[in-house]
Amino acid sequence: MDSPSRTNDTKRAKIYLLMWGFPLLLLFSAFLLYLSIPRATQWIAQAQDSFLNHSYFSVREIKVSAGEKIGGSEIVAMAGLSHGMNLWRVDTRRIEREIGRHPWVRSVQVRREFPHRVVIQVEERTAKGILVLGKLYYIDADGNVFLEMKEGEKTDLPLLSGLSRQDLEYHSTPNKIQSALLLSDQLSQRSLPVSEIQFTKAGLVLYLASYPVVLHLGWDEWREKLAKLDRIWTEWKGKETHLASMNLSYHNQVVLRLRKVTHG
Repeated sequence: MDSPSRTNDTKRAKIYLLMWGFPLLLLFSAFLLYLSIPRATQWIAQAQDSFLNHSYFSVREIKVSAGEKIGGSEIVAMAGLSHGMNLWRVDTRRIEREIGRHPWVRSVQVRREFPHRVVIQVEERTAKGILVLGKLYYIDADGNVFLEMKEGEKTDLPLLSGLSRQDLEYHSTPNKIQSALLLSDQLSQRSLPVSEIQFTKAGLVLYLASYPVVLHLGWDEWREKLAKLDRIWTEWKGKETHLASMNLSYHNQVVLRLRKVTHG
């Protein structure tokens, strides 16, 4: 039979074991784990690098959707893409910035389709007019001047005159240009294409391409003014060449100026 002192010693040993043994064991285990972390980290990095650079993720297809002004090969060159490069390393935001610098690009989206495809979607600007400002510049449907017209280029787009470089700095100018281009479209739908849109202090002056008639439209209330134009044009059908100008800028009246007819 164990003596009371031996029993107490056993109890004390268990207490010391609980107090110091397990913490020491945990500390020793943590030390061993600490020694193995660099190797584990290195192994994970090597595995990750091997995975990301595997030939399975090589670019095998570059799909480009664009318009008529920019060719697919030009877009791929701007993007800096080539077959065989790693798809994980394709920086879509950088490519969007590079392609977006082209003057004919209105917007661009680039995405990766794993495991081996890059898709580039480009929306081109649509030139709606030619701004006369010393030189000739293309204008898009939003009223933005985006590119100088090259010498020798031909177009049937309407000319926009009467604006200065200072005018282009005003925030309201693109909206005015946009309204003028919309008016031109409305008249084209009426078989009255416009050859020139002139900006004046009194408003817009439009020169028709098919008839020698000048339209003074002022500013705003385009729907009402076009309705007046429709009525008067119907009344003068067959006699349009007698008209020199039509002033629709007044609220309650339309002023017509007739062309002088010379008799031989």
